Amino acid sequence: MDKIKIGFGPITTSNSYYQSGLKVASALEQYEEFTCGSFRWEPFSLDELMQFDVLVFIKYYPDYEILRGLKRSNKVLILDYQDMFLYPSVYELNHFKKILKRIYYYTEERAIRRRLKMFDLCFVASPILMDIVREAGIKPYFLQRQIYNDKNEYSFKAPSDRRDNLVLYWTGVGLNQKQNEPVLPVLRGLCRKYGCRIVYSTDTLGSEQGVEYRLWSPDTWEQELLEADIAFRWRDTSNLQRCKDANKVMSYMAAGLPVVVYPTESERRIIKDGVNGFMTYTAGDFERVLERLITEPELRRSIGLNAHKDVWSKFALRRHVEEIRTVIVSLRTKE
Repeated sequence: MDKIKIGFGPITTSNSYYQSGLKVASALEQYEEFTCGSFRWEPFSLDELMQFDVLVFIKYYPDYEILRGLKRSNKVLILDYQDMFLYPSVYELNHFKKILKRIYYYTEERAIRRRLKMFDLCFVASPILMDIVREAGIKPYFLQRQIYNDKNEYSFKAPSDRRDNLVLYWTGVGLNQKQNEPVLPVLRGLCRKYGCRIVYSTDTLGSEQGVEYRLWSPDTWEQELLEADIAFRWRDTSNLQRCKDANKVMSYMAAGLPVVVYPTESERRIIKDGVNGFMTYTAGDFERVLERLITEPELRRSIGLNAHKDVWSKFALRRHVEEIRTVIVSLRTKE
């Protein structure tokens, strides 16, 4: 039996390529019907891409002529959305503004749509993106992200009975720090009252009063999660945040941390409020829930353990890869 050759790329230094490219490829290699590899870019090479039967483009994709050359050779083309941007009008919610954007960006968007139509489907991990991707001319396929912090499956948070000096934890790029402004007064107040610490793991050290900054690293992240006690995520109501997938919150839960979240649609699919985490929508509710978790160690323990058990039973890499395998086999059968 000839093996199906699957290419992942383009090769980048990003965590998305590592998680959805290298790790997935390595896991798919365990199936006897597949062999996997990677491809480069800047520029993409048609000759290199033609070596594969199935190509998974993670965020970045070639120009129209290369995509057309691949389709003429019956290659299966999959786009992995991650946190990419398609084009302006598909994200616009206001009907009148959407029409204006379609007119203003007509030439640019027409060219992008022509390229996107070459793909057989697009992996998305947010229900919000299903309609957006469909409007852009690609068939969407909802594929929940796998858990990224593998070591935390068997090395997870051991809850303590402490009620003071707890670590309240959040990760995110520096540009997104402003999202926390509505709840910063709450966090500072709880820190004064209970001696907690706010730890922010990010890509840029900041100077916000009362916040301890850590430079995020994939090498230390899983251990860093174990040093936290409660994780939180607040967000703004922008379109960008609305479309976010749930992988960050899943990572907290996978480490056995209780989470308090102002949820996106994606996160609502993961969190069972009061069972494996908490969803809050106002700063007042955020404070009330966080204070309960600080002062009730048994609640921290039960929520954290429920979270860990729940996400690992559903979103481990092995299940994620099995679903990708089914999709690829189905697309190849349709040829």
